[in-house]
Amino acid sequence: MSLNNINFIKKSFDITKENIVLAQPLIIFMIVLSFTLAGLGMQTNRILFYVFLVANILLCTAFFAGWFYMIKQGIYFHKRVENGEYKKQEEKAEASFALGKEFFPGVGEYFLQMTGTFILYSLIFAGVVYLSYRIGVNILPNPHIDFDKLYKASASSPVEMQKYLYGLSFAQLKALNIWMLFVTGVLSLFSFITMFLFPAVFDNQKQEKQELFVLTPFLAFKRNIVFLFKNFWGAVGVIIFLFVLNTVLSILSVFFNLNIILAIIGLLISFYFMTYAVILVFLYYEERKS
Repeated sequence: MSLNNINFIKKSFDITKENIVLAQPLIIFMIVLSFTLAGLGMQTNRILFYVFLVANILLCTAFFAGWFYMIKQGIYFHKRVENGEYKKQEEKAEASFALGKEFFPGVGEYFLQMTGTFILYSLIFAGVVYLSYRIGVNILPNPHIDFDKLYKASASSPVEMQKYLYGLSFAQLKALNIWMLFVTGVLSLFSFITMFLFPAVFDNQKQEKQELFVLTPFLAFKRNIVFLFKNFWGAVGVIIFLFVLNTVLSILSVFFNLNIILAIIGLLISFYFMTYAVILVFLYYEERKS
């Protein structure tokens, strides 16, 4: 990894550490989302189900519009700190705390753009998943398993999942592993290709302010692709670093699940990691886009 990437990693850590307020909306959102998703799951009426589904989608896009805007403002704030604009620690702390007030202005300015981009992203993602499935059916070995039972076992508990896997033959396990590697590879590639999509949504150029908001998703995809290929190896370093960090946290999650106190600590660390990851991606885009 280049020294430039290491500098981005360190600076992102400093921004996350010094502006804890940036993680607070994420924590509140995840709590609210757990209730709204529970309400969605309990709906038996098809019309009400789609009403709740649309409401959840709009809730998500509103949150990300406000939260991403806060993070972008947090990056600008850190630049002002580096330039020595805050002479006293009290001024710096007050300005950091004031980042929380940027959430709702971000929702107001970017809600429509974020909604359009999220819908386009979801459609492309669904197309990639379907195309990958069709390719896999034709070139990968068939594990001959009941995927409904596999899903239920994985959703119940690790013990049930282990029991289900023990009941499979070696050939089935081999085929299942090949499928998992294939799906993981496709999703990782898609995540890499679209890694800078949402920072690109907030990269408003003055001339684009006059255009319809419906164009923003397409312009953002264009900026994302152009930026990615201009900074290809640096982007590879960023996503590998985040993958390794996520893997370490996944391993540690076994330890965090030993009791309720450790589980809470692990949950807070996961929120901190998600905030850090978004800050790193936004910071890399902001610093390298010119």
